[in-house]
Amino acid sequence: MKKVFLMAYARKNLGDDIFIKMLLEKYPKIDFFMRIKEKEFLEGLVKYKNLKILIGEDTDEELYKMNEDEFDAYVYIGGSIFMEGGKVYNLSEKFFDFVNRCKNKNIPFCYISCNYGPYQTKEYFELSKRNFSICSDICFRDKYSYNLFKDIDNVRYAPDFAFNYKIPQNEKIENSIGITVINLDIRHDLKHIAQEYHKFLINNINYYLKKGYKVYLYSFCKHEQDEIIMEKLMKEFLNNPKVEEVRYDGDIDKFLNTYSQMEYMICARFHAIILSCLCKQKMFVMSYSKKIDNVINDLELNLPILYFHKTDRRHIISKEKFQIVDEKKIVNIMEKAKEQDMFFGKKVKNN
Repeated sequence: MKKVFLMAYARKNLGDDIFIKMLLEKYPKIDFFMRIKEKEFLEGLVKYKNLKILIGEDTDEELYKMNEDEFDAYVYIGGSIFMEGGKVYNLSEKFFDFVNRCKNKNIPFCYISCNYGPYQTKEYFELSKRNFSICSDICFRDKYSYNLFKDIDNVRYAPDFAFNYKIPQNEKIENSIGITVINLDIRHDLKHIAQEYHKFLINNINYYLKKGYKVYLYSFCKHEQDEIIMEKLMKEFLNNPKVEEVRYDGDIDKFLNTYSQMEYMICARFHAIILSCLCKQKMFVMSYSKKIDNVINDLELNLPILYFHKTDRRHIISKEKFQIVDEKKIVNIMEKAKEQDMFFGKKVKNN
């Protein structure tokens, strides 16, 4: 069995857990080792025999201390993994030093399905360029990031890895609408409109209840405090059987079994857009970040968008505003997304 050290945002976040699950299932003859501080973050994935958990800090400092010869390859998979000042593995001189040690010993070090930024300093950007020039392969999931570094030979672009997730195609629940919620209080650039967002959600929930719909509230990540917002909303609709909460607790299949049954979905999470594309749902997007705008523009999804900073409690998202993405377009995107782990698959053969 080959041994691969896997880095990811392992915080029981649906999108990142899907990434991990996809690698574990696609490469069953490779042992993936992950270092996390709390084992509970991966409790939904421990059933995979090829996942090996190491308890410890997932930081540059700990990576720097490692003996690079211990593993056959290193993979960092995730979306916004290149945010200056990020909370898990981040680009620093020590991180760069470790990647350079891998290069010198011809040990593959790959990045899969990522985007770049936000960043604030020229120093971080220049360090990133140095890092990308010596890693084995980096495949961005957006063209903005790709264009920043396209002059580096091993920089590539392909749609997000999750476009190839095998999601159940369940029958839709008639007159159902899902809403993915996020906590604006932890986002310094949006927390000033948190109360307006709360009123906006209440008004839209009430609108659909009056229309005879059942409303499902979806939390993608407890660690990012989605559930706090959900609990506040549920207090407004106590004892109303037409409003239901669905929390991601690490069980991907259980969560997506319900998610896939929605007719309509208000997507406020990056991977909500991708999952709703795969589920052939009618969508309306709420955007808090350029990474959401980029995926819609890059793939020409032609979806309606409401930007969070323009949130108004009086704004009602009527069902006529929702759009479904053409199925042929999704099939083409899925085919291109197969290129995300193409380099890794060739370098670390699954045998």
